[in-house]
Amino acid sequence: MTAQLYVHDILRPHVLLLMQQLPGAIFQQDNARPHTARVSQDPSLACSIPSLSPIEHIWNHLGRRVGHPTSFNELEARLQQIWNEMSQDIIQNLYASMPDCIASCIRARGGSTGY
Repeated sequence: MTAQLYVHDILRPHVLLLMQQLPGAIFQQDNARPHTARVSQDPSLACSIPSLSPIEHIWNHLGRRVGHPTSFNELEARLQQIWNEMSQDIIQNLYASMPDCIASCIRARGGSTGY
């Protein structure tokens, strides 16, 4: 899906309307390319705070280590292996970093942060 289709088919007709009915709600996207494209980051569409999702950091960790599998089975086996070998310190550090991450997001008024 392209960023333009994402904005046209999902954000504008569905998400924006729902968010207008939920004052104070926060819409959170992941780091998929259509979600991070400039056109889908327009603040008039919705408030997007991908840095507040610790799972995105875990996905990044997995993605950096998975390499280039040549089949779905190889991908699945490799991801399972990486997951099983992942140190609990990584997850604990992400959890411990959340207060700083949230404070950084607040200082940036929902804009881009270093996280």
